[in-house]
Amino acid sequence: MRSRATANFAPVSTQVLSRTRLRLHRALRIAISWVIVGSIAALFEHNVMVQHGLLGTLQERIQERILISLFAGLLGGGLYIFVLRDRWRRYSYAKAVSIMAILMAVVMTSVIAFVPRLSHPIPEGSHEVASDILTLSFLGHYLYWTLLMAGTMLMVRLNDQYGSGGINYLTGRYHRPKQEMRIFMFLDMRSSTAVAERIGHVEYFKLLNELYADITDSIVYSRGEIYQYVGDEVSVSWSLRNGVGRQRCIRCFLDIRRKLKRRATHYESRYGHAPLFKAGFHYGPVTVGEVGLVKKERIYTGDVVNTAAHIQGQCNAHGVDNLISQELMDVLRLPNAYQVRGIGSTDLKGKTNAIKLWTLLGTSDEE
Repeated sequence: MRSRATANFAPVSTQVLSRTRLRLHRALRIAISWVIVGSIAALFEHNVMVQHGLLGTLQERIQERILISLFAGLLGGGLYIFVLRDRWRRYSYAKAVSIMAILMAVVMTSVIAFVPRLSHPIPEGSHEVASDILTLSFLGHYLYWTLLMAGTMLMVRLNDQYGSGGINYLTGRYHRPKQEMRIFMFLDMRSSTAVAERIGHVEYFKLLNELYADITDSIVYSRGEIYQYVGDEVSVSWSLRNGVGRQRCIRCFLDIRRKLKRRATHYESRYGHAPLFKAGFHYGPVTVGEVGLVKKERIYTGDVVNTAAHIQGQCNAHGVDNLISQELMDVLRLPNAYQVRGIGSTDLKGKTNAIKLWTLLGTSDEE
């Protein structure tokens, strides 16, 4: 057994911190987006006020909107990212938006009923909440915040759909082929054929769907991009910088392994089988670009893709659940806390020269 050294090791507690930091960044991006939308809305409001001869400066209107949008964005975006997103992600978009619209109506009604309004102080005496709710002003504000929240939920879902590289579909970065250095991890579920035959294909599909849901966060929080699902196989890719930084690609696999061990009892009771993955890692140059006219898809071509798949195929032969190429080990420079063992040189299908492989046993904090 051999350990590789560097000072850049993050224990499990730091992984939780990095996840929290990523969620904070997302909530902040939501707040900034809401501020931009609010500023645009302030411009339209000012123009309407000017047309009707009402007093007020554009600067005052924008400042008011910025403060409200920033507070609402931090509160609403933070609540959605930290609390509601994980709960609602299994719902259809229409169902999630419907629930959100009901909650929005309850919140806005509560604000009118219990929070003094600074711009329109409540006069002395009784106050009918219904008279304030059944107005065009309330309806306009309700539709504004509901549509803004619905748009935010849609963008978050699109980001989940296309991964962390989804923005590239909008910017057209890969409309023309580009060459990049990327890391690939090919995951394959152990004993999948036997499990499918035993529990039936419908239950097996449910198993895969639940399994993929469980591993998604580990991939997203490691800044990985799900390249494709092929049956019980998952292909994950990182840019070289993201994958090597803090050894995210390796930590992603360890996080998945830990989570499946914690969930083993559930899978045993539900499906009679606790799923485990085997993984193959490799990195190198690839050509990446979008293909298709109707259903565009990003694809990677290059020797590294096939090599990573063949490395994963050697896991059973060596009795391990992961294999890492020597080339990737050289750039990862794993810290002493990572315990690895050399497998030796192995011939791979389609490769003229044998490739040296390593397997990751675990980390010191797992003992």
